[in-house]
Amino acid sequence: MKLNKLIQFAAVLVALSAFTACDEDYSKIGGEIINNPTDVKMNEYEVDAYSQKINSVQTNNLANLVLGTYKDPVYGESTASIVTQLSLSRVDPEFGTNPQLDSVVLTLPYYSTETAESTTDDPRYKLDSIFGGGSFKLSVYETSYFLNDLDPETDFEQRQKYFSDQQPVVEQHIVGDPLFVDPNFKPSAVTYDTYEVKNGETDTVTNAPALRIKLPIAFFQNKILNKEGSSELMNNGNFRNYFRSLFIKAEPNETDGSQILFNFSGSDLKISLYYTHEVEEEVDGNTTTVNKQASYDLMISGGIHFNTYSGEFPDSVLQAINEQDQNSNGSEKLYVKGEEGSMVVIDLFPDESVLQDLIDNKMLVNEANLIFYVDQEAVANSEEPERLLLYNLDNNTLLADYDNDPVTNSVSRKSKLTFAPLLERGEDDKGIFYKIRITQHLSNLINENIENVRLGLVVPGNINVTNFSAVRGIENVQKIPSTSLFTPLGTVLYGDEAADPEKRLKLRIYYTDYN
Repeated sequence: MKLNKLIQFAAVLVALSAFTACDEDYSKIGGEIINNPTDVKMNEYEVDAYSQKINSVQTNNLANLVLGTYKDPVYGESTASIVTQLSLSRVDPEFGTNPQLDSVVLTLPYYSTETAESTTDDPRYKLDSIFGGGSFKLSVYETSYFLNDLDPETDFEQRQKYFSDQQPVVEQHIVGDPLFVDPNFKPSAVTYDTYEVKNGETDTVTNAPALRIKLPIAFFQNKILNKEGSSELMNNGNFRNYFRSLFIKAEPNETDGSQILFNFSGSDLKISLYYTHEVEEEVDGNTTTVNKQASYDLMISGGIHFNTYSGEFPDSVLQAINEQDQNSNGSEKLYVKGEEGSMVVIDLFPDESVLQDLIDNKMLVNEANLIFYVDQEAVANSEEPERLLLYNLDNNTLLADYDNDPVTNSVSRKSKLTFAPLLERGEDDKGIFYKIRITQHLSNLINENIENVRLGLVVPGNINVTNFSAVRGIENVQKIPSTSLFTPLGTVLYGDEAADPEKRLKLRIYYTDYN
């Protein structure tokens, strides 16, 4: 058992100062109302924790996907690519007489917001969800890798899962030369124009920034327009077997790299084919053949798509993680990183008698927090994540404190701030500690006799996302919160065996003693 000294706050002033983060002057614990807690005390309990590397995680159940390369001072280089189906926007399409492609454009809109300088005549935007300020090599390939909707290994009764480590098999199915290559692609906040014909008039529409690249005309002329009336374009089932998948591949270059988070649930993700076709018109009693402009879209949203990741942690970090035995008494440092990164596994009460004492004494808990101090020496100059997310690792659910948090906002960094406040920073803007509130979870352990489950700690990209993704290859981890796949950021925390006792991972409980 690792129980720290009992630290008592007898003075009312000190007790009240400990509750600056509390929402009310009382708490409802186990059906009892604790009024006027003037005799608040505090215990600190150290817990067991260790780091766990994640090498393969499901990525085809996500509304957001990442593309690009991110270079972290601690965790090294990580690269995210995208595999996606295409769908016919209109089945069995007719392109008209003698259709000829003029251009083919792939469009993936960025997350962006208008700036204060934006005007109606001159809209300006700032890109959101971009990590890093460099560029990366971007390539696009056709592949013969077929994406199943249902898993044949379950007699087609369950959805097929696709995992982040499947890039090698995708690359084995690349067909022909790349459709596009840019050795130095960098996202831009520049808007782009499209043209719409309404009532015979052509309107110019200015659109928010997007990844827009031109694909080869001859390829899509043969692949799509010349197939008019064929069985391949008769329906989407046939089409997806004919044009099986597109591989949007990122690779590192000599710059610091950048990663882009895309919303793959939007309707504007597509490949647009702009072409002309011949139309006969009568002018002054004479029949004349003229060329009319038209367009046709291959849709990216709505089909199957998933992320693949490549890149390895530095040997020193991997060794440090591998040396953290899950059956030992804890770790000096804890490594947590998003995407195909690493997480922390936590046992609140490794000595069951400690929890039993709390149950027997019917402790009336006012507030309970886990405090994670940042190892700034190890973090170096990394971009630090704004917050951490704790979840029920054994049951793959979010904690009651998350569900009961009254602070809910569509803007992630303003949401769930009672449960998981933003990183506490010093005057130099460096991270000091993360605090996660588990008051209700602990109260349920004491008063409701729920199971003392293991907890998992991850870096969330968007704390409002509540679904989970399957993990394979790890015996003791089945799922992680999907939100951790939306960010490449990571940090290093002091563990429960840190050399400095004041910075050790600890469970801090404020309670009222009426005995």
